[in-house]
Amino acid sequence: MSADADTDPAARPGPAGTALTGRWAQVLGDYRTALARADLSEHARRGYAGRVAGFLGWLAAGPDLGAEIEPLADPHGRDFAVRDYRAWLKTEQRAKPATINAHLTALDHFYGSHLRLGRPAAKRERIPEAAPQALEETDQRRYLRAAQKCASPRNTAIALLLLYTGLRVEELQDLDLDDVPISARRGKVVVRAGKGEVGGTYREVPLHRAAREALRAWLDERPAHRGGQDTNALFLNRLGGRLLVRSMRTVVSDIGLAAGLVHDSGPDAGTSRVHPHTLRHTMATQLLRNGIDIVTVADILGHARVDTVRIYTRSSETDRARAIERTLVSDE
Repeated sequence: MSADADTDPAARPGPAGTALTGRWAQVLGDYRTALARADLSEHARRGYAGRVAGFLGWLAAGPDLGAEIEPLADPHGRDFAVRDYRAWLKTEQRAKPATINAHLTALDHFYGSHLRLGRPAAKRERIPEAAPQALEETDQRRYLRAAQKCASPRNTAIALLLLYTGLRVEELQDLDLDDVPISARRGKVVVRAGKGEVGGTYREVPLHRAAREALRAWLDERPAHRGGQDTNALFLNRLGGRLLVRSMRTVVSDIGLAAGLVHDSGPDAGTSRVHPHTLRHTMATQLLRNGIDIVTVADILGHARVDTVRIYTRSSETDRARAIERTLVSDE
């Protein structure tokens, strides 16, 4: 999705920075008032307001829609105007497909929820499919170092189990002590429930040595926790109850911050770019890059259909850049 109005050039009023006055200013003011009451996040309100302001500014600048076209009063005028605006964003503003689609989503809300004219009939831009977000090898090492430096054996174990098993965070939450049989040289995680499967999907995931060592350190400390003797849950909160998904997400996010793995720009700037699902994507991507067959990867991840795993075979922007650098002849 594109940035907010203050950072997205296509969200600013008009092709020449046209200031909104008269009718257009009134329409935008009414829409902002409606947005304040809408069941939307503050981020969405700002984004919608900025993009609709851009659309109204474009209308105020006087595009050639035809004398009979009324863009804010009837479905025909609505569709005609939005399609022309989409073309203007694409050809004049050189907006990216995701930015154009974000503007169309804002106009869906403006016309549908506010003006009660229904959603405009405008096609979305096709966005090239990309590989799921995964950590590159250098970032994996930074994450691992931060996890191993963590003062909490419990948090280190959570961080490494998610990376080295590819478990969904909901599956990690549900693990009990007898689901992680380990010895000095071997260990595994027994998963008894799977996402979207009736009755759950049973699978066993072998434990990497680093994850096994981190888990053993936590199990050595666990009995000292309040309630550690009274529950079979593998991971405990500070009150002795089962640690829940929200807290596990915070653990992973905090380790990402400690590793310096943060968003550099945009509305998420300064926040962690590492989440439990990032680690699952990283595990799957690394397995496939290392030549592990797709059926085995599907079994490890708990996917009932092998085709689901094919998303991890897509190239990332980094993959494509690396391929170009390594393949083409240079005169240097």
